[in-house]
Amino acid sequence: MSSIVPGPQKKIGEEIDAARSGAKPLNAGDLNASAPRVEELTGLDDWPETLRAAVEAEYARVTALDSNRRKTADSAVGELVAALDTLLTEITDQLQAGKPRLFGKATPVEPSPEIAAHLGIPSDALEDATGRGEHRTALRTLKQLRTQLKDLEATPDHSRLTRLTTFIIRLAVVLDAAPPSAPTLAPTALSRYTQGLPDPQWTATFPEKLTTWQNTRHTLTNS
Repeated sequence: MSSIVPGPQKKIGEEIDAARSGAKPLNAGDLNASAPRVEELTGLDDWPETLRAAVEAEYARVTALDSNRRKTADSAVGELVAALDTLLTEITDQLQAGKPRLFGKATPVEPSPEIAAHLGIPSDALEDATGRGEHRTALRTLKQLRTQLKDLEATPDHSRLTRLTTFIIRLAVVLDAAPPSAPTLAPTALSRYTQGLPDPQWTATFPEKLTTWQNTRHTLTNS
């Protein structure tokens, strides 16, 4: 005799009936047989709430894309954009707090090669990392990134969103964990992004990026 495996619709019905009778709790994944179970992220308990929210929202989006659930990925964009917008506000506040003084001589800050490396900035790009003009340009660029996010929310382009998300989260991770001198390098990082210069993190998988962000935060907070 051949055994008969219940079809997807019958299986879902059985799960709902079992939940109603109290025999088994209903899992959201049981209602969509084609949707893979999403594992919870770990190692983010001590992260700032705004940064953790952005990472979790990005995880939900890329997980949907990896399983060919484009509509689910599109619906995840709004939450991701909101989280990234909050991070951009925090980054802007940090740059505003550390902006060069209009009058008098500001104390020069030597750019850190270690922090530059965590931002994907090569050592030969550190020469002009402290100019006042660069700082003003950086603030304008942050406004442009906010506009780009709103455009991507209206019309999702997941390739562009992946690059922008990767950049914002990495910058936020470094600024959160690094010493107060870190914002000195933010203008250079922003300039390199707007120029579209190669960045190996853009093509990395989400697990690879997350491992790098976690290592960066651990290294900088313990240095």
